Parts: sequence; C-alpha cells; structure tokens
Amino acid sequence: MKEDFFHLKDKVCLITGSSSGLGKQTCKILDSIGAKVIAIARREENLKQLQKECKNLEYKIYDFYFQSGIKNLIDDIVKEYGKINAMAYFSGISCVKPLRMVDLEEAKKVFDVNFFSCLELLKCLYDKRKSENLSAVLISSASLKMSISSMSVYDASKGALDTLSVSLVKDFAKFGFRINSILPAHIDTEMTHKASNTRSDNYNLELEKLYPLGVGKDEDIANLCVFLLSPLSAWMSGQSIVMDGGRALY
Repeated sequence: MKEDFFHLKDKVCLITGSSSGLGKQTCKILDSIGAKVIAIARREENLKQLQKECKNLEYKIYDFYFQSGIKNLIDDIVKEYGKINAMAYFSGISCVKPLRMVDLEEAKKVFDVNFFSCLELLKCLYDKRKSENLSAVLISSASLKMSISSMSVYDASKGALDTLSVSLVKDFAKFGFRINSILPAHIDTEMTHKASNTRSDNYNLELEKLYPLGVGKDEDIANLCVFLLSPLSAWMSGQSIVMDGGRALY
C-alpha cells in the first residue's frame, strides 16, 4: 500500500507555512498516507479548511515573525502528540524590491520569518526528548543559482536557510537525525502570484518560456518533500536539491 511504501504511517510530521501553497499540498499528501500531520500557520480560517480536506490533521496557530514562542509551541506539540519524526519549513515571505528601495527594517522582518524562526525551530527540535529519527526539510529557492533582479533580500534569506542544511549535518547525525533542502524555481502558488503582479505581462510570459517542462506545480515540490521526510531517503543528508523543470540546463 502507498502508506507502507513511505513508512510514515502514524509518524508525527510538523509542517509550517501550511495554510497555502507548497506547505498545504505537503500536508495533504502526508495525511493521505496515514501520517499524523501537525499543520502550523497564521491564518486559522485556512487551517480549518485544510483540516476539513484531510482525515487526521491537527493544526496550531503561530506567527513566525516571532521567535520567542517557538519553544513553548514545540513543547506543547510533543506533550500532546509525542516525539516529532519529521519537519518541513515552508514558512516564508517574499520581498521584491530593487536594491535602492530596500528598507533595512523590512529586510530584518524577511529574515525573521525566512531564517531566524527556522533556526530557532531546529534548535528546539535538536533534542532526543522531543524528536525521534528526525528528518528536516528546509525550503530554499532555485534563484540562489541565478541572478534575478530585485530579489536580493529574499535570496539572501533563502541562502542563509540553505546553508543550514549543510552546516547542521554533523550535529544532526549525532542523534541519527537528517536535514536537507529543496530549491524550487518558479512554482504556481499564492506567493509567486504576488511577485508576478509586480512585473509586466511580457516579462511573465518570457519567464514561463525559460522552463523546458513548464512552470512547476505545488505537488512537484510536495512529492519530493514527502520523500525526503520519509525513511526512503534514510542515507540522504546535507543535500540541496534544485527543482527547476530543467531551467538551469536550458
């Protein structure tokens, strides 16, 4: 059966940024294979709707603009559901601005959500009393491999996040934990819609032509994420996997 294939049935899977897009799709796939999914996001109305679409999903409301409450969040989840086996960090905000218009306070907020909260979350999970056979997946960006105008702050925050998937490998291995990152290119999601609206129609059409396999869908990333969270990827750690529909080689 499908759930037996992934070996995630009844495993506690923590998915942040799960109220829309890639995180939401990952939750739905994990739920379909019998995992115990804990969805975390800011928008409760979206989480309630997601819960209705799933069989066995629970949710917690948290705003990753702030790091101070993350420890209590994890402690509460472990107390209620048991040790955490998998975590995927989809929480993130975009920042599309040319360098001359970058505001440092805004840039710090982007780093708070995209990097510092993830760092604090990983710190909390790095504890055998709270995690067991943990696999963590961090969602970075394929734009790290190419130059895209007006994305400097966003790319820098995602670059810092991607570095964690390498620098923490040895620390995680001490407990038998794993950590990897996915670098998605242009995916048709709520966040990319916002970025597309700031560009001309001609620019967006040309952007689509750059992808030999077309623009990606949320399930393309979600399927890879589920594989990396599962024991099927048990010998993978510290990998940064680019998902770009062949663009880098086109």
